[in-house]
Amino acid sequence: MMLRSAAASQLRSVSGDDHDVRLGVKVLGQLTVTDGDGSVLPASELPRRARQVLAVLAARHDRIQSKDALADAVWGEDLPGNHAGALEHYVSVIRRRLQPQGSPATWFIVTRSGGYLFDTSRAALDIAELRQLVRKLDTLCPGEPEELQVHEEILGLARDLPFPEDPYAEWAEPIRTEVSIAAVNALLRVAAAALTDDAPRSLRLANEAIELNPFLESGYQAAMNAAVAMGRPDDALRIFERCRQVLDRELGVAPSAELAVIKQSVLAGRAPAAESAPAPIPASAPAPVVTRPSERFLGRLTEIRLMVEPGTPPVVHFVGPSGAGKSAFLAELGRHTPGRIGIGNAGPAVGVLRLSWLRSVLTDLDAAPETIEAVDRALPDHPLCQADLELIAETFDRPEPVYLAIDDALGLDTASVAELAWLNGHCPGLRIVLTYDYPSQLSGQPLAGLGTPVVMRLDPLTVQELEPLGDPCVLQLTGGIPALVAVFRRPPAVAGAVAMQVARRRTEWMPPPAWELLRLCAALGDLGAAELTALTGKPVTEVLTCVDALVHAHLLRECPDGRVGHASSLVRDAVAAQISGATVLYLRKQLAAAA
Repeated sequence: MMLRSAAASQLRSVSGDDHDVRLGVKVLGQLTVTDGDGSVLPASELPRRARQVLAVLAARHDRIQSKDALADAVWGEDLPGNHAGALEHYVSVIRRRLQPQGSPATWFIVTRSGGYLFDTSRAALDIAELRQLVRKLDTLCPGEPEELQVHEEILGLARDLPFPEDPYAEWAEPIRTEVSIAAVNALLRVAAAALTDDAPRSLRLANEAIELNPFLESGYQAAMNAAVAMGRPDDALRIFERCRQVLDRELGVAPSAELAVIKQSVLAGRAPAAESAPAPIPASAPAPVVTRPSERFLGRLTEIRLMVEPGTPPVVHFVGPSGAGKSAFLAELGRHTPGRIGIGNAGPAVGVLRLSWLRSVLTDLDAAPETIEAVDRALPDHPLCQADLELIAETFDRPEPVYLAIDDALGLDTASVAELAWLNGHCPGLRIVLTYDYPSQLSGQPLAGLGTPVVMRLDPLTVQELEPLGDPCVLQLTGGIPALVAVFRRPPAVAGAVAMQVARRRTEWMPPPAWELLRLCAALGDLGAAELTALTGKPVTEVLTCVDALVHAHLLRECPDGRVGHASSLVRDAVAAQISGATVLYLRKQLAAAA
């Protein structure tokens, strides 16, 4: 797909007075380098290996590349005999051709720590500008006028995918995916904004989104809406059929219910009263309401901002009971900090897998092979030595903050916590993110030794955060619990199984009567403390303790009349399914007798 490129002026950066400008390096599309006046420099005349070296450094501009890591990306398994010398030669060629009058003080490829770094303070880079725009979106509330303008600016940069010379290179895949996601999101947002006033443009943008990601149903939804708005129902149906064929052929799945609703709406609108030709839908007719898939990430804007804005605390704990979306939050944080976050899980970190979480983190951060080897050779019962820790610390030595995220962090042993504390004290740019269920679990655990400067609780999603789903019943169904939001449109058997798992996991640390209270409320509806006491035969203090725990776990909600009932009808129905009719009848008689 031929897409327009950003103007050279977008790659200029003025500092001080208007005449102090930098080189501009464009890697989105064909490699182009311009000087401060916008004149094109002979980047295309560089040797192919030199262009690859420049491309890899641009893709990883936010971190130093060791010569080994750089050579591995450029040559793969076909390393030359003296790859370090070869790299030095190609870097020298780049500097000589693109900055013939330059010096170590002005070269944008900087030698640092025995490797190389693309310094974006000395040369403007379109990928760096794109990432800044994506981060800027996180500071804006949805619907702000500036949000649409930022998406338009993203389109001005990201309409070409990077590194077309190396379409299958492993090193290029992460950044190509990152650019594709940014471009698709911008295309769909701008297409939605153009739907009312410029439906043809909306359709063009939606089709571009489909070309970039043919498996994303949102693109087909946008295209169908635009076709309907243009009075072209047959085109809308053809778009649906194209989606159906792609999903069936490549993924073996059918289009979602949301897309089928649009199709049915189009068919209903074009159905003739007799055997006459279909009447076109007027361009002014409102487009069908389209809901987004429930699996999309929702909310958590405050927590994301805490992590990506300046002044991020060095250690942040995110807590929330099972199903609160802690793992999904880490994945979303990764989308906002591409290339700068490593995520590991400490759950299985025992014995020979003691450092499995650290290996995952370093792999995500594209650490040098020798760093990974240092972790692999570590003994299960011994902490890492000083030399290995210093080697690992080099991975976190970058111009921008680097995130070390550990899911299920309570599984960390004493040695792992000590190693984390060392890294925290010796890596100024390192940000440690930890997740587990409850702060009270920290007592007596090795992780407590790391300290808890900031603890953020991931509460259920609010009605405002759930609004994009377009379903007014979602809060009543799910109670805002992210794990249930992700499945509330799935078949009842699936949604019920997840709901039961959430309820079991959230009550496993509570006193035994807590589960009985859930069963009673599922069978009889909202109940007061006196009624629960009479039905269970437990002391009122014990009942109230369990009620407090269930409300805190967002399984029960408090009613205005002082009673409590299920916060999620999915959980209520899953629990009620395990109660026989005879038991319900008996409980109702007991409740009537107690009254």
